[in-house]
Amino acid sequence: MSFDTAVDLFDEADVVAIVTTRANGSPIATPIWSVVVDGVPYLRSAFGPDSWWYRHVLAGRPAALAMGDGHLAEQDRAAALDLPREPVSTTYVPGDDPVQAAIDAELTRKYLAGPSVDAMLSAAAIACTLRVEPV
Repeated sequence: MSFDTAVDLFDEADVVAIVTTRANGSPIATPIWSVVVDGVPYLRSAFGPDSWWYRHVLAGRPAALAMGDGHLAEQDRAAALDLPREPVSTTYVPGDDPVQAAIDAELTRKYLAGPSVDAMLSAAAIACTLRVEPV
């Protein structure tokens, strides 16, 4: 695996699974949306700072991308943990960063308009944007 392969998955898949670690050390897979802007992958927490995967990442716990169809994590989180993983790191992207407009546009293009996209375009979600980088 390589980070470039992970970027391709972020770009092509409707849903990816991020694997974070609970306080007790056990991994958990969470299905999320992702976009790529100018070759850089981004994640947002549609539920703002209350999303547990987002809190795990902010707490500095290890994170990885499950290298497969993220829809699996929607149906069977344990099975998603059996997929190969690419470790990743994240960097917070401020809400006033100019890339936010491009992320909004890519979310709208990739996922079309609707209530779920509206949640990803909310002020709370924008304030919870992360750039994904190799470890």
